[in-house]
Amino acid sequence: EDRIIVKEIQCLKQKLEPPPPGVTPPLQSKKKAKEFLVRLLYVEMLGHDASFGYIKAVEMAASASLYHKRTGYLVCSACLSPEHEFRFMLVNQMQRDMQSANVLEIAGGLQAATALITSDMVPAVSGEVTKLLAHDSETVRKKAIIALYRFYQLSPDVVTEEELFEKVRKVLCDRDPAVMGSCLNVIEGMAVQNPTQFKDL
Repeated sequence: EDRIIVKEIQCLKQKLEPPPPGVTPPLQSKKKAKEFLVRLLYVEMLGHDASFGYIKAVEMAASASLYHKRTGYLVCSACLSPEHEFRFMLVNQMQRDMQSANVLEIAGGLQAATALITSDMVPAVSGEVTKLLAHDSETVRKKAIIALYRFYQLSPDVVTEEELFEKVRKVLCDRDPAVMGSCLNVIEGMAVQNPTQFKDL
């Protein structure tokens, strides 16, 4: 198995490295690029180092195609350690996605933020996520409250318990049952730590 994986790593390194001048890059096709990143993910899952391809995953997260953007975010969230510097490179992209007019891009940005944001990055995106609690789309509102709860877990100094409690009470009265349902998970997690504030519910 190791021999097969080492051979695959050598192949991926050749495909992912910059081509000589005048040569068409093998990753010119987005479909091919996605395939290589999925193969890279399998290499990591089998315990081998695939850090040589991380930058390509970051680049794909900035793709205009939602399909490829999600692949880039998936590989980044699965492979990048919490201390990895490439996570900081994704903050601007997540902010842009959350400010998009496309609901699917916003949802992708929120999902990526939940998986990729560390405590140092919470101040940069928490304001954007809070605004999305009032978005017209129920999918966005549902993901936003989950993301905000994750930020509270990571950095309670930035997203305080009082602030989250206030938002949770509002979301619990949302017109969409799915949004209300997602809020129950947050209430359960908070009630384990401090049940008294939820007695009146």
